[in-house]
Order: sequence, then structure tokens, then C-alpha cells
Amino acid sequence: MTDDLLVKKEASIATLTLNRPDDLNALTTSMIRRFAEEMDAIRDDPDIRVVVLTGAGKAFCAGVDMHETSYNPLNARIFLKAFNRMLKTLEMLPQPSVAVMNGAAVAGGLELALACTFRIAATEAKMGLPEIHLGLVAAAGTTYRLPRLVGFAKAMEMSLLGELMSGEAAAGCGLVTRAVPREDLSAQADAMAQLLAKNPPIAMSLIKDALHTTATPHFDNANLIEILSASVNHYTKDKKEGLAAFFEKRKPKFKGS
Repeated sequence: MTDDLLVKKEASIATLTLNRPDDLNALTTSMIRRFAEEMDAIRDDPDIRVVVLTGAGKAFCAGVDMHETSYNPLNARIFLKAFNRMLKTLEMLPQPSVAVMNGAAVAGGLELALACTFRIAATEAKMGLPEIHLGLVAAAGTTYRLPRLVGFAKAMEMSLLGELMSGEAAAGCGLVTRAVPREDLSAQADAMAQLLAKNPPIAMSLIKDALHTTATPHFDNANLIEILSASVNHYTKDKKEGLAAFFEKRKPKFKGS
């Protein structure tokens, strides 16, 4: 069986690679569980100064694997709580993290990148929140992580229109830290990781904690609202139609019910 999450620790840098290239690195329950375990280990490892996250193949992450299971309000709530708990652990690591967005980063894949300290994208990479086209509600940090990066108006536009943007456009609106040609992506990510690794780790940790505490003072409340909204939405016919259309490769017909 292929390892769906590759972990490499070299010097003071830990690199985690989502390794389901044939499925655009879509996240499964087991991947999220394994990711959480690795985050716990890295958090307590004094030798690790920087975390780099990327995807194998042509995509960064296409979100949650829609083929893994059929969700209902109860199991969706359990899954979303686990996913959000993992993202919060990633975000609050004492070490800075860098999402290297080599390709598509959509839906839960973009939310994964939002939980990182920095995001470096290939200029041609596509990213966005297409959940609205499936009758779904984004519920893994979009409502509070995205606005603090791109502003309220842009966050609303991305969430309600569901359009994808290039890495270049993402850099222009503050969604990603830097956008570079794909052939330069690895070198740019390595340069940033090496620079961060030379900084004082305790000072970086304290700065991260202070900024997150100030920027998101009501994290738990915002997270709960997202999960409840997504759970309630599971009862709608539009949600069922959106997923049916996705699997049948057709355009959905939403009726507001």
C-alpha cells in the first residue's frame, strides 16, 4: 500500500508531502488522522524549526475525498471536528509552516493552506472555494482565516461565486505570500524555509501566538458556527443535488430547498 503522507526530516526542516497524486491528493479520514499525529510529534520536537507542506504530482490538494464515504449530519460533524482540530494544531504549531502550492488547491485543500503560516504558489496553480457549486458549505476555517488574508469583500466573493484564481492573482489579493513560475517553486520554498530555520525559534513561536490571539479572538465560536452550518446544510435537497451532479458529471439544478 502506498504511503499517502510522506514525511522527511532533514536538518531542522520537516517536509510533509500529500501522496495521492492520482486523486489530486484529496484528503481521506486516515490522512487527516495521520497528519494530526505528525503535527503532534513535530510540535514537541525541538530540532524542527520549520514545516513545509506540499503535494505529490500536479496538485497541492483537491480537498476532501468525496468518494470515501456518504456523509450525513452526524458523521459529517465528527469528520469536520477532526479536520478542524488538525488544522488548528497546524496553525498553532510553535514552528512556522510553509504551504508550497505546486498545483490545484481547492475547497478543503485551500483551507489546509490557509492554516499554514505562509503560502507560496506556482503562478499557474489554481485555487478557490468551489463548494457553492456543489451545494456545500465550506466548514474548515474559511470564514475566519480567509477574511484576515484577503479582506471581507474578497472572502465573500470567493465563497459565493466559487471561482478559481491563478497563483498570480492570489498573490495580488494577499491570499498567497508569493507566486513564482512552477520551475522556481522548489527553490523559492527552500530559500524561505532556510531563512526561517535560522531565526530564533522561541521568538518566532511567541510572535505567532500573539498575532493569532489578536487576529482570531473567538476561534472556537467561529468554528462551531461553520460546523453547525455545514451539518444543517446536509438536510437540504440542494446539497443532495449538488453531490449527485458532481458524481454524474453534469451541471446541478438548485431549487432552494
